[in-house]
Amino acid sequence: MTDFNFFAQIRVPGELGLLIFVGLIVAGVILFYFFRDRIKDALGFTAAKKTILEQEIEQRLVQIRQLARQQMFKDASILMWQTMTLVSEGFLGVGRAPNESARQLGVKLMNRGDLDPSAINAIIVAFEKARYGQTPLTNQEFKDGLSGLHQFLQMATSIGEIPVAVE
Repeated sequence: MTDFNFFAQIRVPGELGLLIFVGLIVAGVILFYFFRDRIKDALGFTAAKKTILEQEIEQRLVQIRQLARQQMFKDASILMWQTMTLVSEGFLGVGRAPNESARQLGVKLMNRGDLDPSAINAIIVAFEKARYGQTPLTNQEFKDGLSGLHQFLQMATSIGEIPVAVE
């Protein structure tokens, strides 16, 4: 039995071989550039993977911004409230009881002493007006609630710790 090496049979002139070699290197660099994040993830070079809770919060913030751009302040404010309850439970361990009102949860969070009451109140005011109010939420009322949510997120994430995601 004789060995047959296909590549040994190919004869490429020196200049063409160099051109092919450079082309392969350029193609490799381009592929690496476009897939660098996937390559880093596969090799484990990413700094810290986001937890499921952090991913959920980011998705909700994107949804809130989309709703706000569509002037759907009621839905956006309700989602802000739901995000606040998710964060308070996930980062601070303060959940909402089934019979607890938004205001009662807010008071419970304010009584901790390490959170800004005005931020919590702004979220609750926007939620209550969106959910129960007779008049639509104004742009400014929504902005106040959103600002409160961002402040609350900063405080809660710096205070609390969240469980690491299991993969």
